[in-house]
Amino acid sequence: MRNGLRTPRRSALTVLGIGAALATLITITGFLDTFRGTLSTAQDELLRAAPSRVSVSLDSFYPAGSPVITAVRKLPQAGDVQAGLLAPATVRSGGRSVQVAAEVLPAAPSWTPSLVSGTLTGGIVLARKAAADLHAGVGSTVLLEHQQAVWGGMRGLAYLASPGASIFGLAGAANLLTVQPASGYTTGDLQHALLGVPHVASAQSVRAATDGLRDSLGQFTGILNVAAAVSLLLALLIAFNSTSIGVDERSREHATMIAFGLPLRTVLAMTTMEAALIGTLGALAGIAGGYGLLSWMVATTIPGVMPELGVTATLTGASIIAALLLGLGTVTVAPLFTLPRLRRMDIPSTLRLVE
Repeated sequence: MRNGLRTPRRSALTVLGIGAALATLITITGFLDTFRGTLSTAQDELLRAAPSRVSVSLDSFYPAGSPVITAVRKLPQAGDVQAGLLAPATVRSGGRSVQVAAEVLPAAPSWTPSLVSGTLTGGIVLARKAAADLHAGVGSTVLLEHQQAVWGGMRGLAYLASPGASIFGLAGAANLLTVQPASGYTTGDLQHALLGVPHVASAQSVRAATDGLRDSLGQFTGILNVAAAVSLLLALLIAFNSTSIGVDERSREHATMIAFGLPLRTVLAMTTMEAALIGTLGALAGIAGGYGLLSWMVATTIPGVMPELGVTATLTGASIIAALLLGLGTVTVAPLFTLPRLRRMDIPSTLRLVE
């Protein structure tokens, strides 16, 4: 503490420099935690019921008893088959609008969205982010605009109960099937069989969307790891520069201690403890600054790029501990680079004082 306060300006600048480098690291890891947390929440929501179901899109709107839907029901790989509707629409309220993919759920759906408030019947269910963008809540009146669909042709998700099909003029019709694999068959077997049915446009597992995003995030992580490594290297250079200057300034002090028999390892330990103290202050400043920067970027940048996602800044305890240990480890290593200089020190020459 005494050595740190002996040169307060340099100590403060060192703390700020290390804090700035670690703030970059915290922001990077915080972005990864934020997106991983968002993906995990989405995956938990999609898979909390009937996790093996397959979402089947048809190439048009068909009556519930049409040959194409009957063919799907007759597949040996298909278990429970539920018919629903999916149509693009725009929800408007008070001069604001949100484009949605409106899904009409079947009468007894195997999966329904988790509701924060309100009920699934008697209106339209919007994502919390979409409702916030519209400044709407439970009981608010909104305008749903959609194309007038006819037989044979035709963002955020919105949901309606089964009677909602009449809004689109398609009561009794379906262009979306939710299919459960039959006993003894896997999701892959079901998908392969479904793609052989005429008029089936796609057959996608509910895991596909989040798994694809998670794989893409994994590829992007490699780039961010390079930036994190550069941040740690910068912290090491700052700590080494500060330590090197401090060793030069206190060379006579170190020579005196060594001349009186103090082991070299004790002198090095004192320098390391000083670096660790400054590194701790820098790490705390970096964590606070990094989280503040992360929160600001999540609040201002992501809504402009992905307005349909409700993302909350997340920084896990594991990331904080990892950043703290990496930062402290990097800073604590810096004094080791001064060990050769201490070993080569000419004690008599260093102690000689020239007025």
